[in-house]
Amino acid sequence: MIDKSLPYIGVVMVKTDTKNYPCYELPEGYTFSGYRKGFEEQWAEIMYKVDHTDTLQQARDIFEREFMSMHELMPRQCLFVLDREGKVAATASLWHGNHFGKTYQRIHWVATCPEHQGKGLVKALMTKLLDLYNELGYKDFIYLTTQTWSYKAINIYYQFGFVPYMGEKPVNWRAENFEEKNRLAWKLIDEKIAEYKHKQRHMKKTD
Repeated sequence: MIDKSLPYIGVVMVKTDTKNYPCYELPEGYTFSGYRKGFEEQWAEIMYKVDHTDTLQQARDIFEREFMSMHELMPRQCLFVLDREGKVAATASLWHGNHFGKTYQRIHWVATCPEHQGKGLVKALMTKLLDLYNELGYKDFIYLTTQTWSYKAINIYYQFGFVPYMGEKPVNWRAENFEEKNRLAWKLIDEKIAEYKHKQRHMKKTD
């Protein structure tokens, strides 16, 4: 889940070595699927449940706006993890983005249902999406956008070789004073990740 105790600041992460990343598989009982008709409602429900949107309708509108205009890509690049009952447990996409002056591929809208979190679904999705990136012959670099509230997810992105973007303000980025806020955001994120890892180590010692 996201942590709204932090100030909200959007950030960008980039990965230039797109062929080097850890490989994770789905745990038993889960399967991958591309987009199928009707998945948009389950996608919206996940985004709302994990507080990525304020309302369910807002999530529906985002899916319509950001994915349906490129419907031909959805069966392959808009990915879902299904549970034993065939219900959507997690989702993430390899999608086009234009934050750097031309179109590059990005990891987009990553989320896991609360009841399925902690099982490694995002790690398996990240592996699958980077595999797909290379299978489709994309080059240069891949990126993603996220925010301070999602530092637990950022900890996973670090493991896959994504690093903080510390350059000039990206195209169409809405925040003012980007460089100053960006430095602050990464300071807060790294502090929270260090705190989170410390808690995880302590929990393992006491198990």
